[in-house]
Amino acid sequence: MKSFATLVCTLGAAFGVQAAEGPECKRQTVEKYLIEMCLVRGAAFQHDIYTLKADKVLIFALVDDYADNVRLEHEVPEGPALEFPLSLQGGKTVTIKGGCVPESKDGAESARVCNFYWGKHQIVKDVRFEFE
Repeated sequence: MKSFATLVCTLGAAFGVQAAEGPECKRQTVEKYLIEMCLVRGAAFQHDIYTLKADKVLIFALVDDYADNVRLEHEVPEGPALEFPLSLQGGKTVTIKGGCVPESKDGAESARVCNFYWGKHQIVKDVRFEFE
């Protein structure tokens, strides 16, 4: 967890984000893999960061402006290679797609609901982060 906190601080500095508090993470098990979706809230008037991990390995970290419609495509190489098991779904390419879509209440963003697919598997289902 210490290395994750260091990563978040490093990413925050790179994106110009100051974390208001530690990450808020939600975990789900898909197939036999542990999937973790986290929100690192920025300080007042700063951007938030959304992270996705699979079996404790960081897949991405995105600033909130770029988290609502995500599409990452990976071409699986032929022959022996180190691959995430979820990438091995029988095709030449695998795509992670989805997003953390804003919800509004009284004209202000009140929550984000995250849904992501890794190929044919839904790896994040209705993960909700509330805002006050």
